[in-house]
Amino acid sequence: MSEIISQSGSSSLSLQAAPILFWRMDLLKRSFENLNRVGFGILDKDNYRFFKDSTYRDKLVLPQDLAAVTAAVADIKQRLPVSVMFRVGADNAVRWFKLTGWPVGGHRYYDGIVEEISEHISQLQDILLKRGRRLYAVDREDYPVAIFRKSDKQLIRYNLPFSTLMNIPAETGKKFPLEAFVSSSIKWPLLEERLLLNGSLSETLVLTPPDSRRITAHCLLEGFDFQAEELIRLSVVDVIGTTIDTAGRSAASLADAAIKELCNQLAGCQSIEEMLEAIYARQALLPGLDAVMYSDIYARKNSVFVYACGSLFGNLEPGSQYPYSGTIAENIEKENLEYLIVDDTQASIKAIDWALFVPHGVQSYIAKALYVRGAMRTVLIFCSARKHAFSDRQVGDVTKIATAFHRRLKQIKAR
Repeated sequence: MSEIISQSGSSSLSLQAAPILFWRMDLLKRSFENLNRVGFGILDKDNYRFFKDSTYRDKLVLPQDLAAVTAAVADIKQRLPVSVMFRVGADNAVRWFKLTGWPVGGHRYYDGIVEEISEHISQLQDILLKRGRRLYAVDREDYPVAIFRKSDKQLIRYNLPFSTLMNIPAETGKKFPLEAFVSSSIKWPLLEERLLLNGSLSETLVLTPPDSRRITAHCLLEGFDFQAEELIRLSVVDVIGTTIDTAGRSAASLADAAIKELCNQLAGCQSIEEMLEAIYARQALLPGLDAVMYSDIYARKNSVFVYACGSLFGNLEPGSQYPYSGTIAENIEKENLEYLIVDDTQASIKAIDWALFVPHGVQSYIAKALYVRGAMRTVLIFCSARKHAFSDRQVGDVTKIATAFHRRLKQIKAR
């Protein structure tokens, strides 16, 4: 490359003026030589010290990109081709660069180029931001559209046509995961991989609303970023046909019968412990259930007393006392909630989660409160050792079980 740079004439002048740094390393002598001069203002300081001094370089490269740059330098020393983009922070600014290199001259020498690409990145970010805003704005569309978080596949946004097609009650729609709505002959990891590679994907999917219908439809899946979050947009382009999932309906009927049987069983229990054991024995009714807890509420005395059954609370003393302040009960009361679902206890700011649930390995829970003459007295909590174990679809079953528990509890206390 040095031969090209040193040529006379217009070719040489244009290379010297280009906003690209041409460089060469002598790997035998471990030396760096810039083959032209470019006023980057950062990388060319102190006679291109950035390329020579690893300690100096590590202070300039953004921490998020440091591992990639360090790996590229190691590859250069191993005479391997490299191509890496990285950010440098200096003078209250962040600038993007792209470094490319390759071995030459019997592998003694290593040539490369560095180009500042900050303007290109800025333009690309503007394009992606506009795309993200467009894809996130579902209300303007007259066809069914929904947005799901990529991390946990939870439904976070949808328009009226999607709500109508999928028969989603407005107050419970946002806790449904993507897999609850969509089945496909292609496994989801493969579908996600294709979406990642292509950015968008047209696919015939079977949509599965909560009402046992199975809707075959041409759909468009699009991956995008918005407000620092990776999202998936599902657009229903054309509905091909609809059938009724009789097997699913039969399973739902059996589940309803099992819930009713459990509620009848609770009505005959003689103690709190017996009721908790009866619920825990029916774990299959609430997939993900690893423990069940009853919280006896005395808000005016700033106290709650807890009783639990399940593998997570084997060493918890029955009737253990905790302050009412910072509890699930207080959260439900202050926010006027019908129930509370916590998807990740380690993201919680409630004192009780860190004092009781996190130490016992509870990752998520769904809680239902019940009242006596307008005062909250009972909270029944269904706990799981995994995150995002519960959804709004289970609220109906949880309410039936909690109501039966509370009804019998009042009778037991009245004896």
